[in-house]
Amino acid sequence: MALACLTTPMIGFIDTIVVGQFGDARLIGGLAAGGVVFDIILTSFSFLLSGTTGLVAQALGRGDALEARAVLWRAIVIAAGSGLALGLLAPLIAVIGEWFMNADQPVTTTMGLYIRIRLISAPASLINYAILGYFLGCGNAAIGLILQLLLSGVSTASSIFLGLYLGWGVAGVAWGTVCGEAAAAMAGITILFGR
Repeated sequence: MALACLTTPMIGFIDTIVVGQFGDARLIGGLAAGGVVFDIILTSFSFLLSGTTGLVAQALGRGDALEARAVLWRAIVIAAGSGLALGLLAPLIAVIGEWFMNADQPVTTTMGLYIRIRLISAPASLINYAILGYFLGCGNAAIGLILQLLLSGVSTASSIFLGLYLGWGVAGVAWGTVCGEAAAAMAGITILFGR
């Protein structure tokens, strides 16, 4: 579980390495500030991971596989709804984050761009929490770890390709992370339907 929970900081680390290739400290500052805002928001939804894990484990301990699935789907509905709300509120969240960080213009511009794009992946990110919680509750941490490795791998490759190769800069790095989150969510849902 600890390895699976390292995904979010690892994504931020990779994003920083890619943006560091541009040689502008203000871009790194904006990315770091945007990452902090994004991480604070997502961390407030960590109950989707821990709550789902506990409730699924209890249901399976009682031999109630149907209830375990119901817990999963309730968590996915909460995750999707909350993620959609966060995505729609992204411009407001970015403005509040810029005000709170109170940095110079290039840093806040970069931060706002990063937050707005990353919050597009909020539904997928939160669904990933619910799916990971389900697999951990089932005692199937290996699938959860594989999904997190997929997320990291796709995010890293996409961030490098979009940010460096195509020259999209910070926007490309953020879109790369969105791709990773979406890929992990789609793979997780595919595995769930295959069970």
